[in-house]
Amino acid sequence: MSLEYRIERDGDRVTVIPEGDISLETVDVLREVLRGTVDSQNVAFIDVDMHAVTFLDSSGIGVLIAAQRLATNRGSTLMLREPTPMVRMVLEIAHLDGLLLQDASA
Repeated sequence: MSLEYRIERDGDRVTVIPEGDISLETVDVLREVLRGTVDSQNVAFIDVDMHAVTFLDSSGIGVLIAAQRLATNRGSTLMLREPTPMVRMVLEIAHLDGLLLQDASA
């Protein structure tokens, strides 16, 4: 299993685009990418575009929650967007969809 990612910047908004599985085997990559993004200067909004994520386990959820809390503490907003049906289902089961998912109308 592997996890690739891209980072796109547009003004004060950064989009992190992971691709592949977010699991115990790959979560360290995502943790470092999100930590580095949150620590960047002049980042008000961090979007994690989940459209290419094929799997998400509890370790991945933990990293996403920790990154969101860190971002909030630094004055930034971190939200997930465009989750695959599988990712959305995992977040709904964990009752985290309202906390982590960006409203589609936003």
